[in-house]
Amino acid sequence: MGGLVELGLWRYNQYRDQEEQRFLRAQGYEMRAVLLAELNATLHLASGLASYIPAKQGRLDATELQPWLRGLFAQGRYIRNIGLAPDNRIAYLYPLEGNESALGLYYPDLAEQWPRVQHIIANRVPQLDGPLNLVQGGRGLVYRVPVYLQDQRYWGLISTVIDYDRIMAYLDALARQRDLAIDLLPFDAPAAASAGNVRLPVSLAGAKWQLQVSSTSQPLVALTLARALGWSLALLITCLAAWMMHLHRRRASLAQALNRSQQDFMRAFDLAPQGMAMLKATGQLLEVNQALCQILERSREELVGAVLADFCLPSDRELLRQHLAQESGQARLGWWIRILDAEQNPVDVECSASWLGQSVTGEALCILHIQDITERLRLQQMQREFIASVSHELRTPLTSIAGSLGLINGGALGEVPPAMQALLQIAQSNSSRLHELINDLLDMEKLMAGKMRYDIREQPIWPLLEDAITHNQPYADQYQVALELVGHSVEVNVAFDSQRLAQVLANLISNAVKFSSPGSVVTLKASVDHDWLRVSVRDRGIGIKDEFKSRIFSRFSQADAGDARQKGGTGLGLAICKELIEAMSGRIGYESQEHLGSTFWFELPIASQVVKE
Repeated sequence: MGGLVELGLWRYNQYRDQEEQRFLRAQGYEMRAVLLAELNATLHLASGLASYIPAKQGRLDATELQPWLRGLFAQGRYIRNIGLAPDNRIAYLYPLEGNESALGLYYPDLAEQWPRVQHIIANRVPQLDGPLNLVQGGRGLVYRVPVYLQDQRYWGLISTVIDYDRIMAYLDALARQRDLAIDLLPFDAPAAASAGNVRLPVSLAGAKWQLQVSSTSQPLVALTLARALGWSLALLITCLAAWMMHLHRRRASLAQALNRSQQDFMRAFDLAPQGMAMLKATGQLLEVNQALCQILERSREELVGAVLADFCLPSDRELLRQHLAQESGQARLGWWIRILDAEQNPVDVECSASWLGQSVTGEALCILHIQDITERLRLQQMQREFIASVSHELRTPLTSIAGSLGLINGGALGEVPPAMQALLQIAQSNSSRLHELINDLLDMEKLMAGKMRYDIREQPIWPLLEDAITHNQPYADQYQVALELVGHSVEVNVAFDSQRLAQVLANLISNAVKFSSPGSVVTLKASVDHDWLRVSVRDRGIGIKDEFKSRIFSRFSQADAGDARQKGGTGLGLAICKELIEAMSGRIGYESQEHLGSTFWFELPIASQVVKE
């Protein structure tokens, strides 16, 4: 009988520990969800400010910034201050009161923080850091966003300080209501020695921590009396009865705690500053928050039970269904759609989905975050209009300057003195280079706005390749590089715009020439692969570094090596090539090995074979 008592006590202790672990883990998940919801809401508000500075060319206007920052500060209840740091020195703070000691702070002087700031600048990725001891007192989480101007010059940092002490005090208050204690530990903190707590990983914007959750309730009285009197059958029956009663109370307590957790979650869901919806994979809305009701200008009663696709533009409904059909345990960010408000006006929004798992009926459920990006798109449109306006204003006087320099260098005003000849040639060369930059900017603006006009016709491509060699050889002669059209003539018709395709060939050939050694040969080749015509430009130059390959076709992208910088260029050529080729239903790519050269190619669908008589 005593053995049965000991076995029962051992099994009971094991079960109690397992239940405690399950309870703490469930509570930990809820506390982590509340923490991430509060931090995500603040980071969403802070990220929009990064579009303002490039649009203003890096100039800070206090009269414009003040109301905007006041609005951000009012919505982000845990934002302590927002600082703008051109050239890594904090020159503007909002609010200034209580944060005066941080004004003028120079990041390179902070030995502990500067390496992390350098890492953020080098990777061009915003990052959350902390908790840090602030010079103005207290602790904070710092969300730093590196800002680069339109010419890719580094401007400085936008630093948003989140009041760590306040947000942790809020979480502590929630935890105390549930007889819990929480702590946010470094990610590499040593494992806990006690089994009475759990740790969950927390990851957000490059920062990693561990959330430790432990119970503060008094441990149950050890059953030493039962062990001492366990040889008695009567006491065994009493202990078993007490055990059953305890399990019943424990289940009731867990059910009550789960109910409180659900209520806290729904409260945070409803009060989130961005639109949020809980829905099925079919798109049927199960719950919506106040922010989404404001975006759609509809009541909760009108939305719950409806299908979200019914509030989208017809052209965006299939895109929404595709994303919701791709069920995954990972959050997916960054797809844009347009939804219709109550007056049928389209609203641009950015969506991201976080899958929750399955409901009791086996249906997949997810939380959809819906962020109104109307203001962000307006700033981007201002940026594009500014670039186009400036480019148009510069092109006319620049054309006159280049033409005048050409006449002077050509001897139209008489022989140029040798002392002036070199300087005039440099001026003419740089004016031509600036003219090319302006043309590239205008072409890219037309492509991004969808205003580029094309004259696509079915025609043979071989004569265009021959002309490309002839027209670009004088440029190659400046670098002592030969151009060759190799292979047999390709007798096929392809649908393309001859002017735009000649522009693509000129860009690819000039790039190959610039990065080739004197005396080398750049080859142009055409070949047929099933229903596609491939045209490739091959050089035997310095090749492309691995770290640059992922952004080779991005706008304003150039290799960072000193040799590449000396070659000049706008960084727009390959981006323009990609847009032009894709507009002609083609595709573009490359193969490259460092120090062994590169081959850039594009493919166009064959329209028909040419029949020779």
